[in-house]
Amino acid sequence: MQDKKELRNAVREKLKNLTDEEKAKKSSGIFSEILGLEQYKTARNVFCFLSDFNEPHTIDFIKKAIKQGKTVFVPKLFGDEMKAIEIDVDTEFWYNGYGILEPKDGKEGHKFDFTVVPMLAFDEDLNRLGRGKGYYDKFLSKNKTFKCGVAFDCQKVEKIDAEETDVKLDVVIAK
Repeated sequence: MQDKKELRNAVREKLKNLTDEEKAKKSSGIFSEILGLEQYKTARNVFCFLSDFNEPHTIDFIKKAIKQGKTVFVPKLFGDEMKAIEIDVDTEFWYNGYGILEPKDGKEGHKFDFTVVPMLAFDEDLNRLGRGKGYYDKFLSKNKTFKCGVAFDCQKVEKIDAEETDVKLDVVIAK
């Protein structure tokens, strides 16, 4: 079995082979499926990451959730902690030190019904492999929420060696 560093590098290589068109089409399919989930339909407070170019594209989903009247939160880093900041159509964004888009400011939220979780890899046991900083595992361990992982199908791996601090997902939607 590959260690986590090797696994991350292998999946990053697979992601490089996807074209922008493939990512856009797959992203559309992923978020169409989410919109049909009962857990999403009944959710009032939704937490969702702001995607980079190698992740399922979240911006249209976030806009749709706001339009549907859901309260939407996105991550913002404060040192080694990730907090959820409420956004709306007027929110201003900037890139943090990791090159990740985040809101400049906003009200912190603490309760979420539905969370869209990014990952580098996942397995059939609903384990996820993140980027290695543990932001999401720390965040998810403190928040009781429905955890919906999103990924491209090329990110599925045979087995992830989960650690005690790793938080399992409730579902993974991959296209």
